Amino acid sequence: MSSETPLGKAVKQPLQYAPEILAAVPRAIARSKSGVDSHFFSGIDRWTAYEFVWKSPDGRLHPSILDFEIGARSENIVESKSLKLYLNSCYYASFSSSEEVKVNLTKEIEDCVLGDVKIELISLNQAEQVLAQVSPTGTCIDQAEMTTETELAFEADTRVHECLYSHSFRSLCPVTSQPDWATILIEYRGAKLSKSALLSYLRGYAEHDGFHEYCVEMIYSDLVALPAIEDAAVCAKFLRRGGIDICPFRTSTPDFTEPKGRLIRQ
Repeated sequence: MSSETPLGKAVKQPLQYAPEILAAVPRAIARSKSGVDSHFFSGIDRWTAYEFVWKSPDGRLHPSILDFEIGARSENIVESKSLKLYLNSCYYASFSSSEEVKVNLTKEIEDCVLGDVKIELISLNQAEQVLAQVSPTGTCIDQAEMTTETELAFEADTRVHECLYSHSFRSLCPVTSQPDWATILIEYRGAKLSKSALLSYLRGYAEHDGFHEYCVEMIYSDLVALPAIEDAAVCAKFLRRGGIDICPFRTSTPDFTEPKGRLIRQ
C-alpha cells in the first residue's frame, strides 16, 4: 500500500496487477480539524466503479460494475485516484472466477482502509435491475427563497419527520480544487427546518475544500448539534468522476436507512 496519494500528480498507469498503489487517507485528519466525533453516527461510504474489467484464465474479458461499501468506522478512506489505478491494473491479472475477484479485491481494500469492506460484482446484464435509476424521496428545496444567512434554523416548533433534498450541492476537491457536484438527501425528526436556511447553508459549501466523506460528516454533525433535532441522516450522491461515484451515508439511528439506487445525474 502506498503512503503517498497520486491525486493531482502525473502517474503512469501500472502495466501489471498493482495492489500496492492503493493509498490510504486517515479519517482522523479531517475529523480532528472539523471536530467531528465518529462515535455519534454509523454509516457507510458506497463506491460504484463503472469501468471495471477482469480477465479469466482463457483470456476472456468480463466488463463489470463494482459496487462496494466501506464502513464509516474504518481507520482510513481509500484515495480515489489510487483506487482507479488499482482497478485498472486488475486487467493484467487473471482470476478464475468472479468470486476470486471479490475475495482478492475485498482483502486489498480492507488492508488499505483498515476496516470492513463489502463488495458486489455486477455483470452488465444485471446492472439495469441492481443499479436501477430512482428519484429522491421527499421535498426538493432548490427553489426555496434564498437568504444571506448560512446558519441552520427552524421555521416552526412543530415536530415533523421529513425528507429533504437538494440537487445543487457543490464542494471542492481539497487537492485539485476541482468542483464536485452532488445531490444531498436529508432525513430527520424534530422541529421543522427552514428550507431557505438549509439551502443557504448547503450553498455555503460551494468553495469548501473537502473530501466527499467529510462534507457529509460535517453536515450531519451540524444537524444533530441542533437541540430541536432528535435524529438525522445525511446521504450525498456525488456525480461520477473517473468512472467512480462516491455516496457517503451517515445516520444517528437504524430507523433511517441508506437511500439506494442511482439518481438521474449519476
